[in-house]
Amino acid sequence: MENNAGAVRIKALFTDIVAQGAGNYTIKEVRSDLKKLRIDMSIAIPRVETRGKYEVIGNVLLLPVRSNGEFWTEFSDITAIAKIYGKAVERDGESFMGIEKINVDFTMKNARFKVKDHVNTQNVLGEAINQFLNQNANELIQEMRPAASQSIGKLFRKFLNDAFTNLPTRLWLLDD
Repeated sequence: MENNAGAVRIKALFTDIVAQGAGNYTIKEVRSDLKKLRIDMSIAIPRVETRGKYEVIGNVLLLPVRSNGEFWTEFSDITAIAKIYGKAVERDGESFMGIEKINVDFTMKNARFKVKDHVNTQNVLGEAINQFLNQNANELIQEMRPAASQSIGKLFRKFLNDAFTNLPTRLWLLDD
């Protein structure tokens, strides 16, 4: 994830991510134009908890930041909107829908963070970082939302593309 604008200018790499709760979603609304292979969805997710490893380099406000270690997050009351743009794909005499692009945006009511920094191992500094993250969670989420949306969109594009390109449109898209 990379953010090059605003008060938070960072490059962050997250690995070994384990996420729980994302499967407990509710589809609130679906709009589609199946002739154009366009699908818009609104999804509500009550709670998502993640943990993994991170590496961050950049600046927060005017302060340089370089950190890596383990992270834990909890996000709640998430609303996501996905706009899916499909394209027709022909293979072996069958028609499939490929995902040309997907735009994702989201909002959430609450966010909590905890990091265990392997670079700055002083307990006082680690607690200060966690306190800063949690006191400024909403502002940080807003600042990082475009970069996070882009990363989430890439992930879901691959996932949906794998699904749709293995399911012929004749099985789910009825002719008029």
